[in-house]
Amino acid sequence: MMVIFEDGDVNCALHHLVESLQDPFALDAVAVILVQEALAEEIENRVKILMKPLDARVANHPCYKRTLMKIDELRPKTIIGPSDRVLPDATPIMVRDIPHKFLGDGPTGIITMHIFRTPFEATQIYRKEYPLPIASVSIWNERVSSVYDVIGMMNLLDTFKINCFTVDMEPIKRAFELRKYSACIHRGYHYETLPINGERKIIIYPVGTIFGN
Repeated sequence: MMVIFEDGDVNCALHHLVESLQDPFALDAVAVILVQEALAEEIENRVKILMKPLDARVANHPCYKRTLMKIDELRPKTIIGPSDRVLPDATPIMVRDIPHKFLGDGPTGIITMHIFRTPFEATQIYRKEYPLPIASVSIWNERVSSVYDVIGMMNLLDTFKINCFTVDMEPIKRAFELRKYSACIHRGYHYETLPINGERKIIIYPVGTIFGN
């Protein structure tokens, strides 16, 4: 899952989001994105411009084809590639305000997008996606002083990457498995594992990230 706040680095977040749109069945692909309301229109417009035709192995995947039929049936709001460059049966897709469970069981080949206004609302709206398994959460926000509070309210999620996406989990994996507190710096990233509101979390962010007011 990815969460983009209005003060986040939208350019970096979009880079990883578009990679997931083009390869939605990849192991670490984004399946759900939460976007702060002020950014929604910008994100939709920029993503649409960046979309390219899907690779044949994705476009012909039975899960993707099944999702296309479900979208045709439900008629939700969708963000798809420009019609002059991308065919409708081979386009990356973001679906607005509908959880994956309504689009099929297992991988769907698309990303669902939900809008939130406040940090607290972000911690509640992702619950619509239950029981979708979420391996990690990438949070993009340069100025959230209460980021640990936000993380603490996201129950049943244990791995949080703040202002980053693809990182090596090995430096913190063992301590997390042993349920031990640990903090370290590895290749420019701060890693720590600690209990928050009774749940053990992994938190990773680039060294030098400042959580301001």
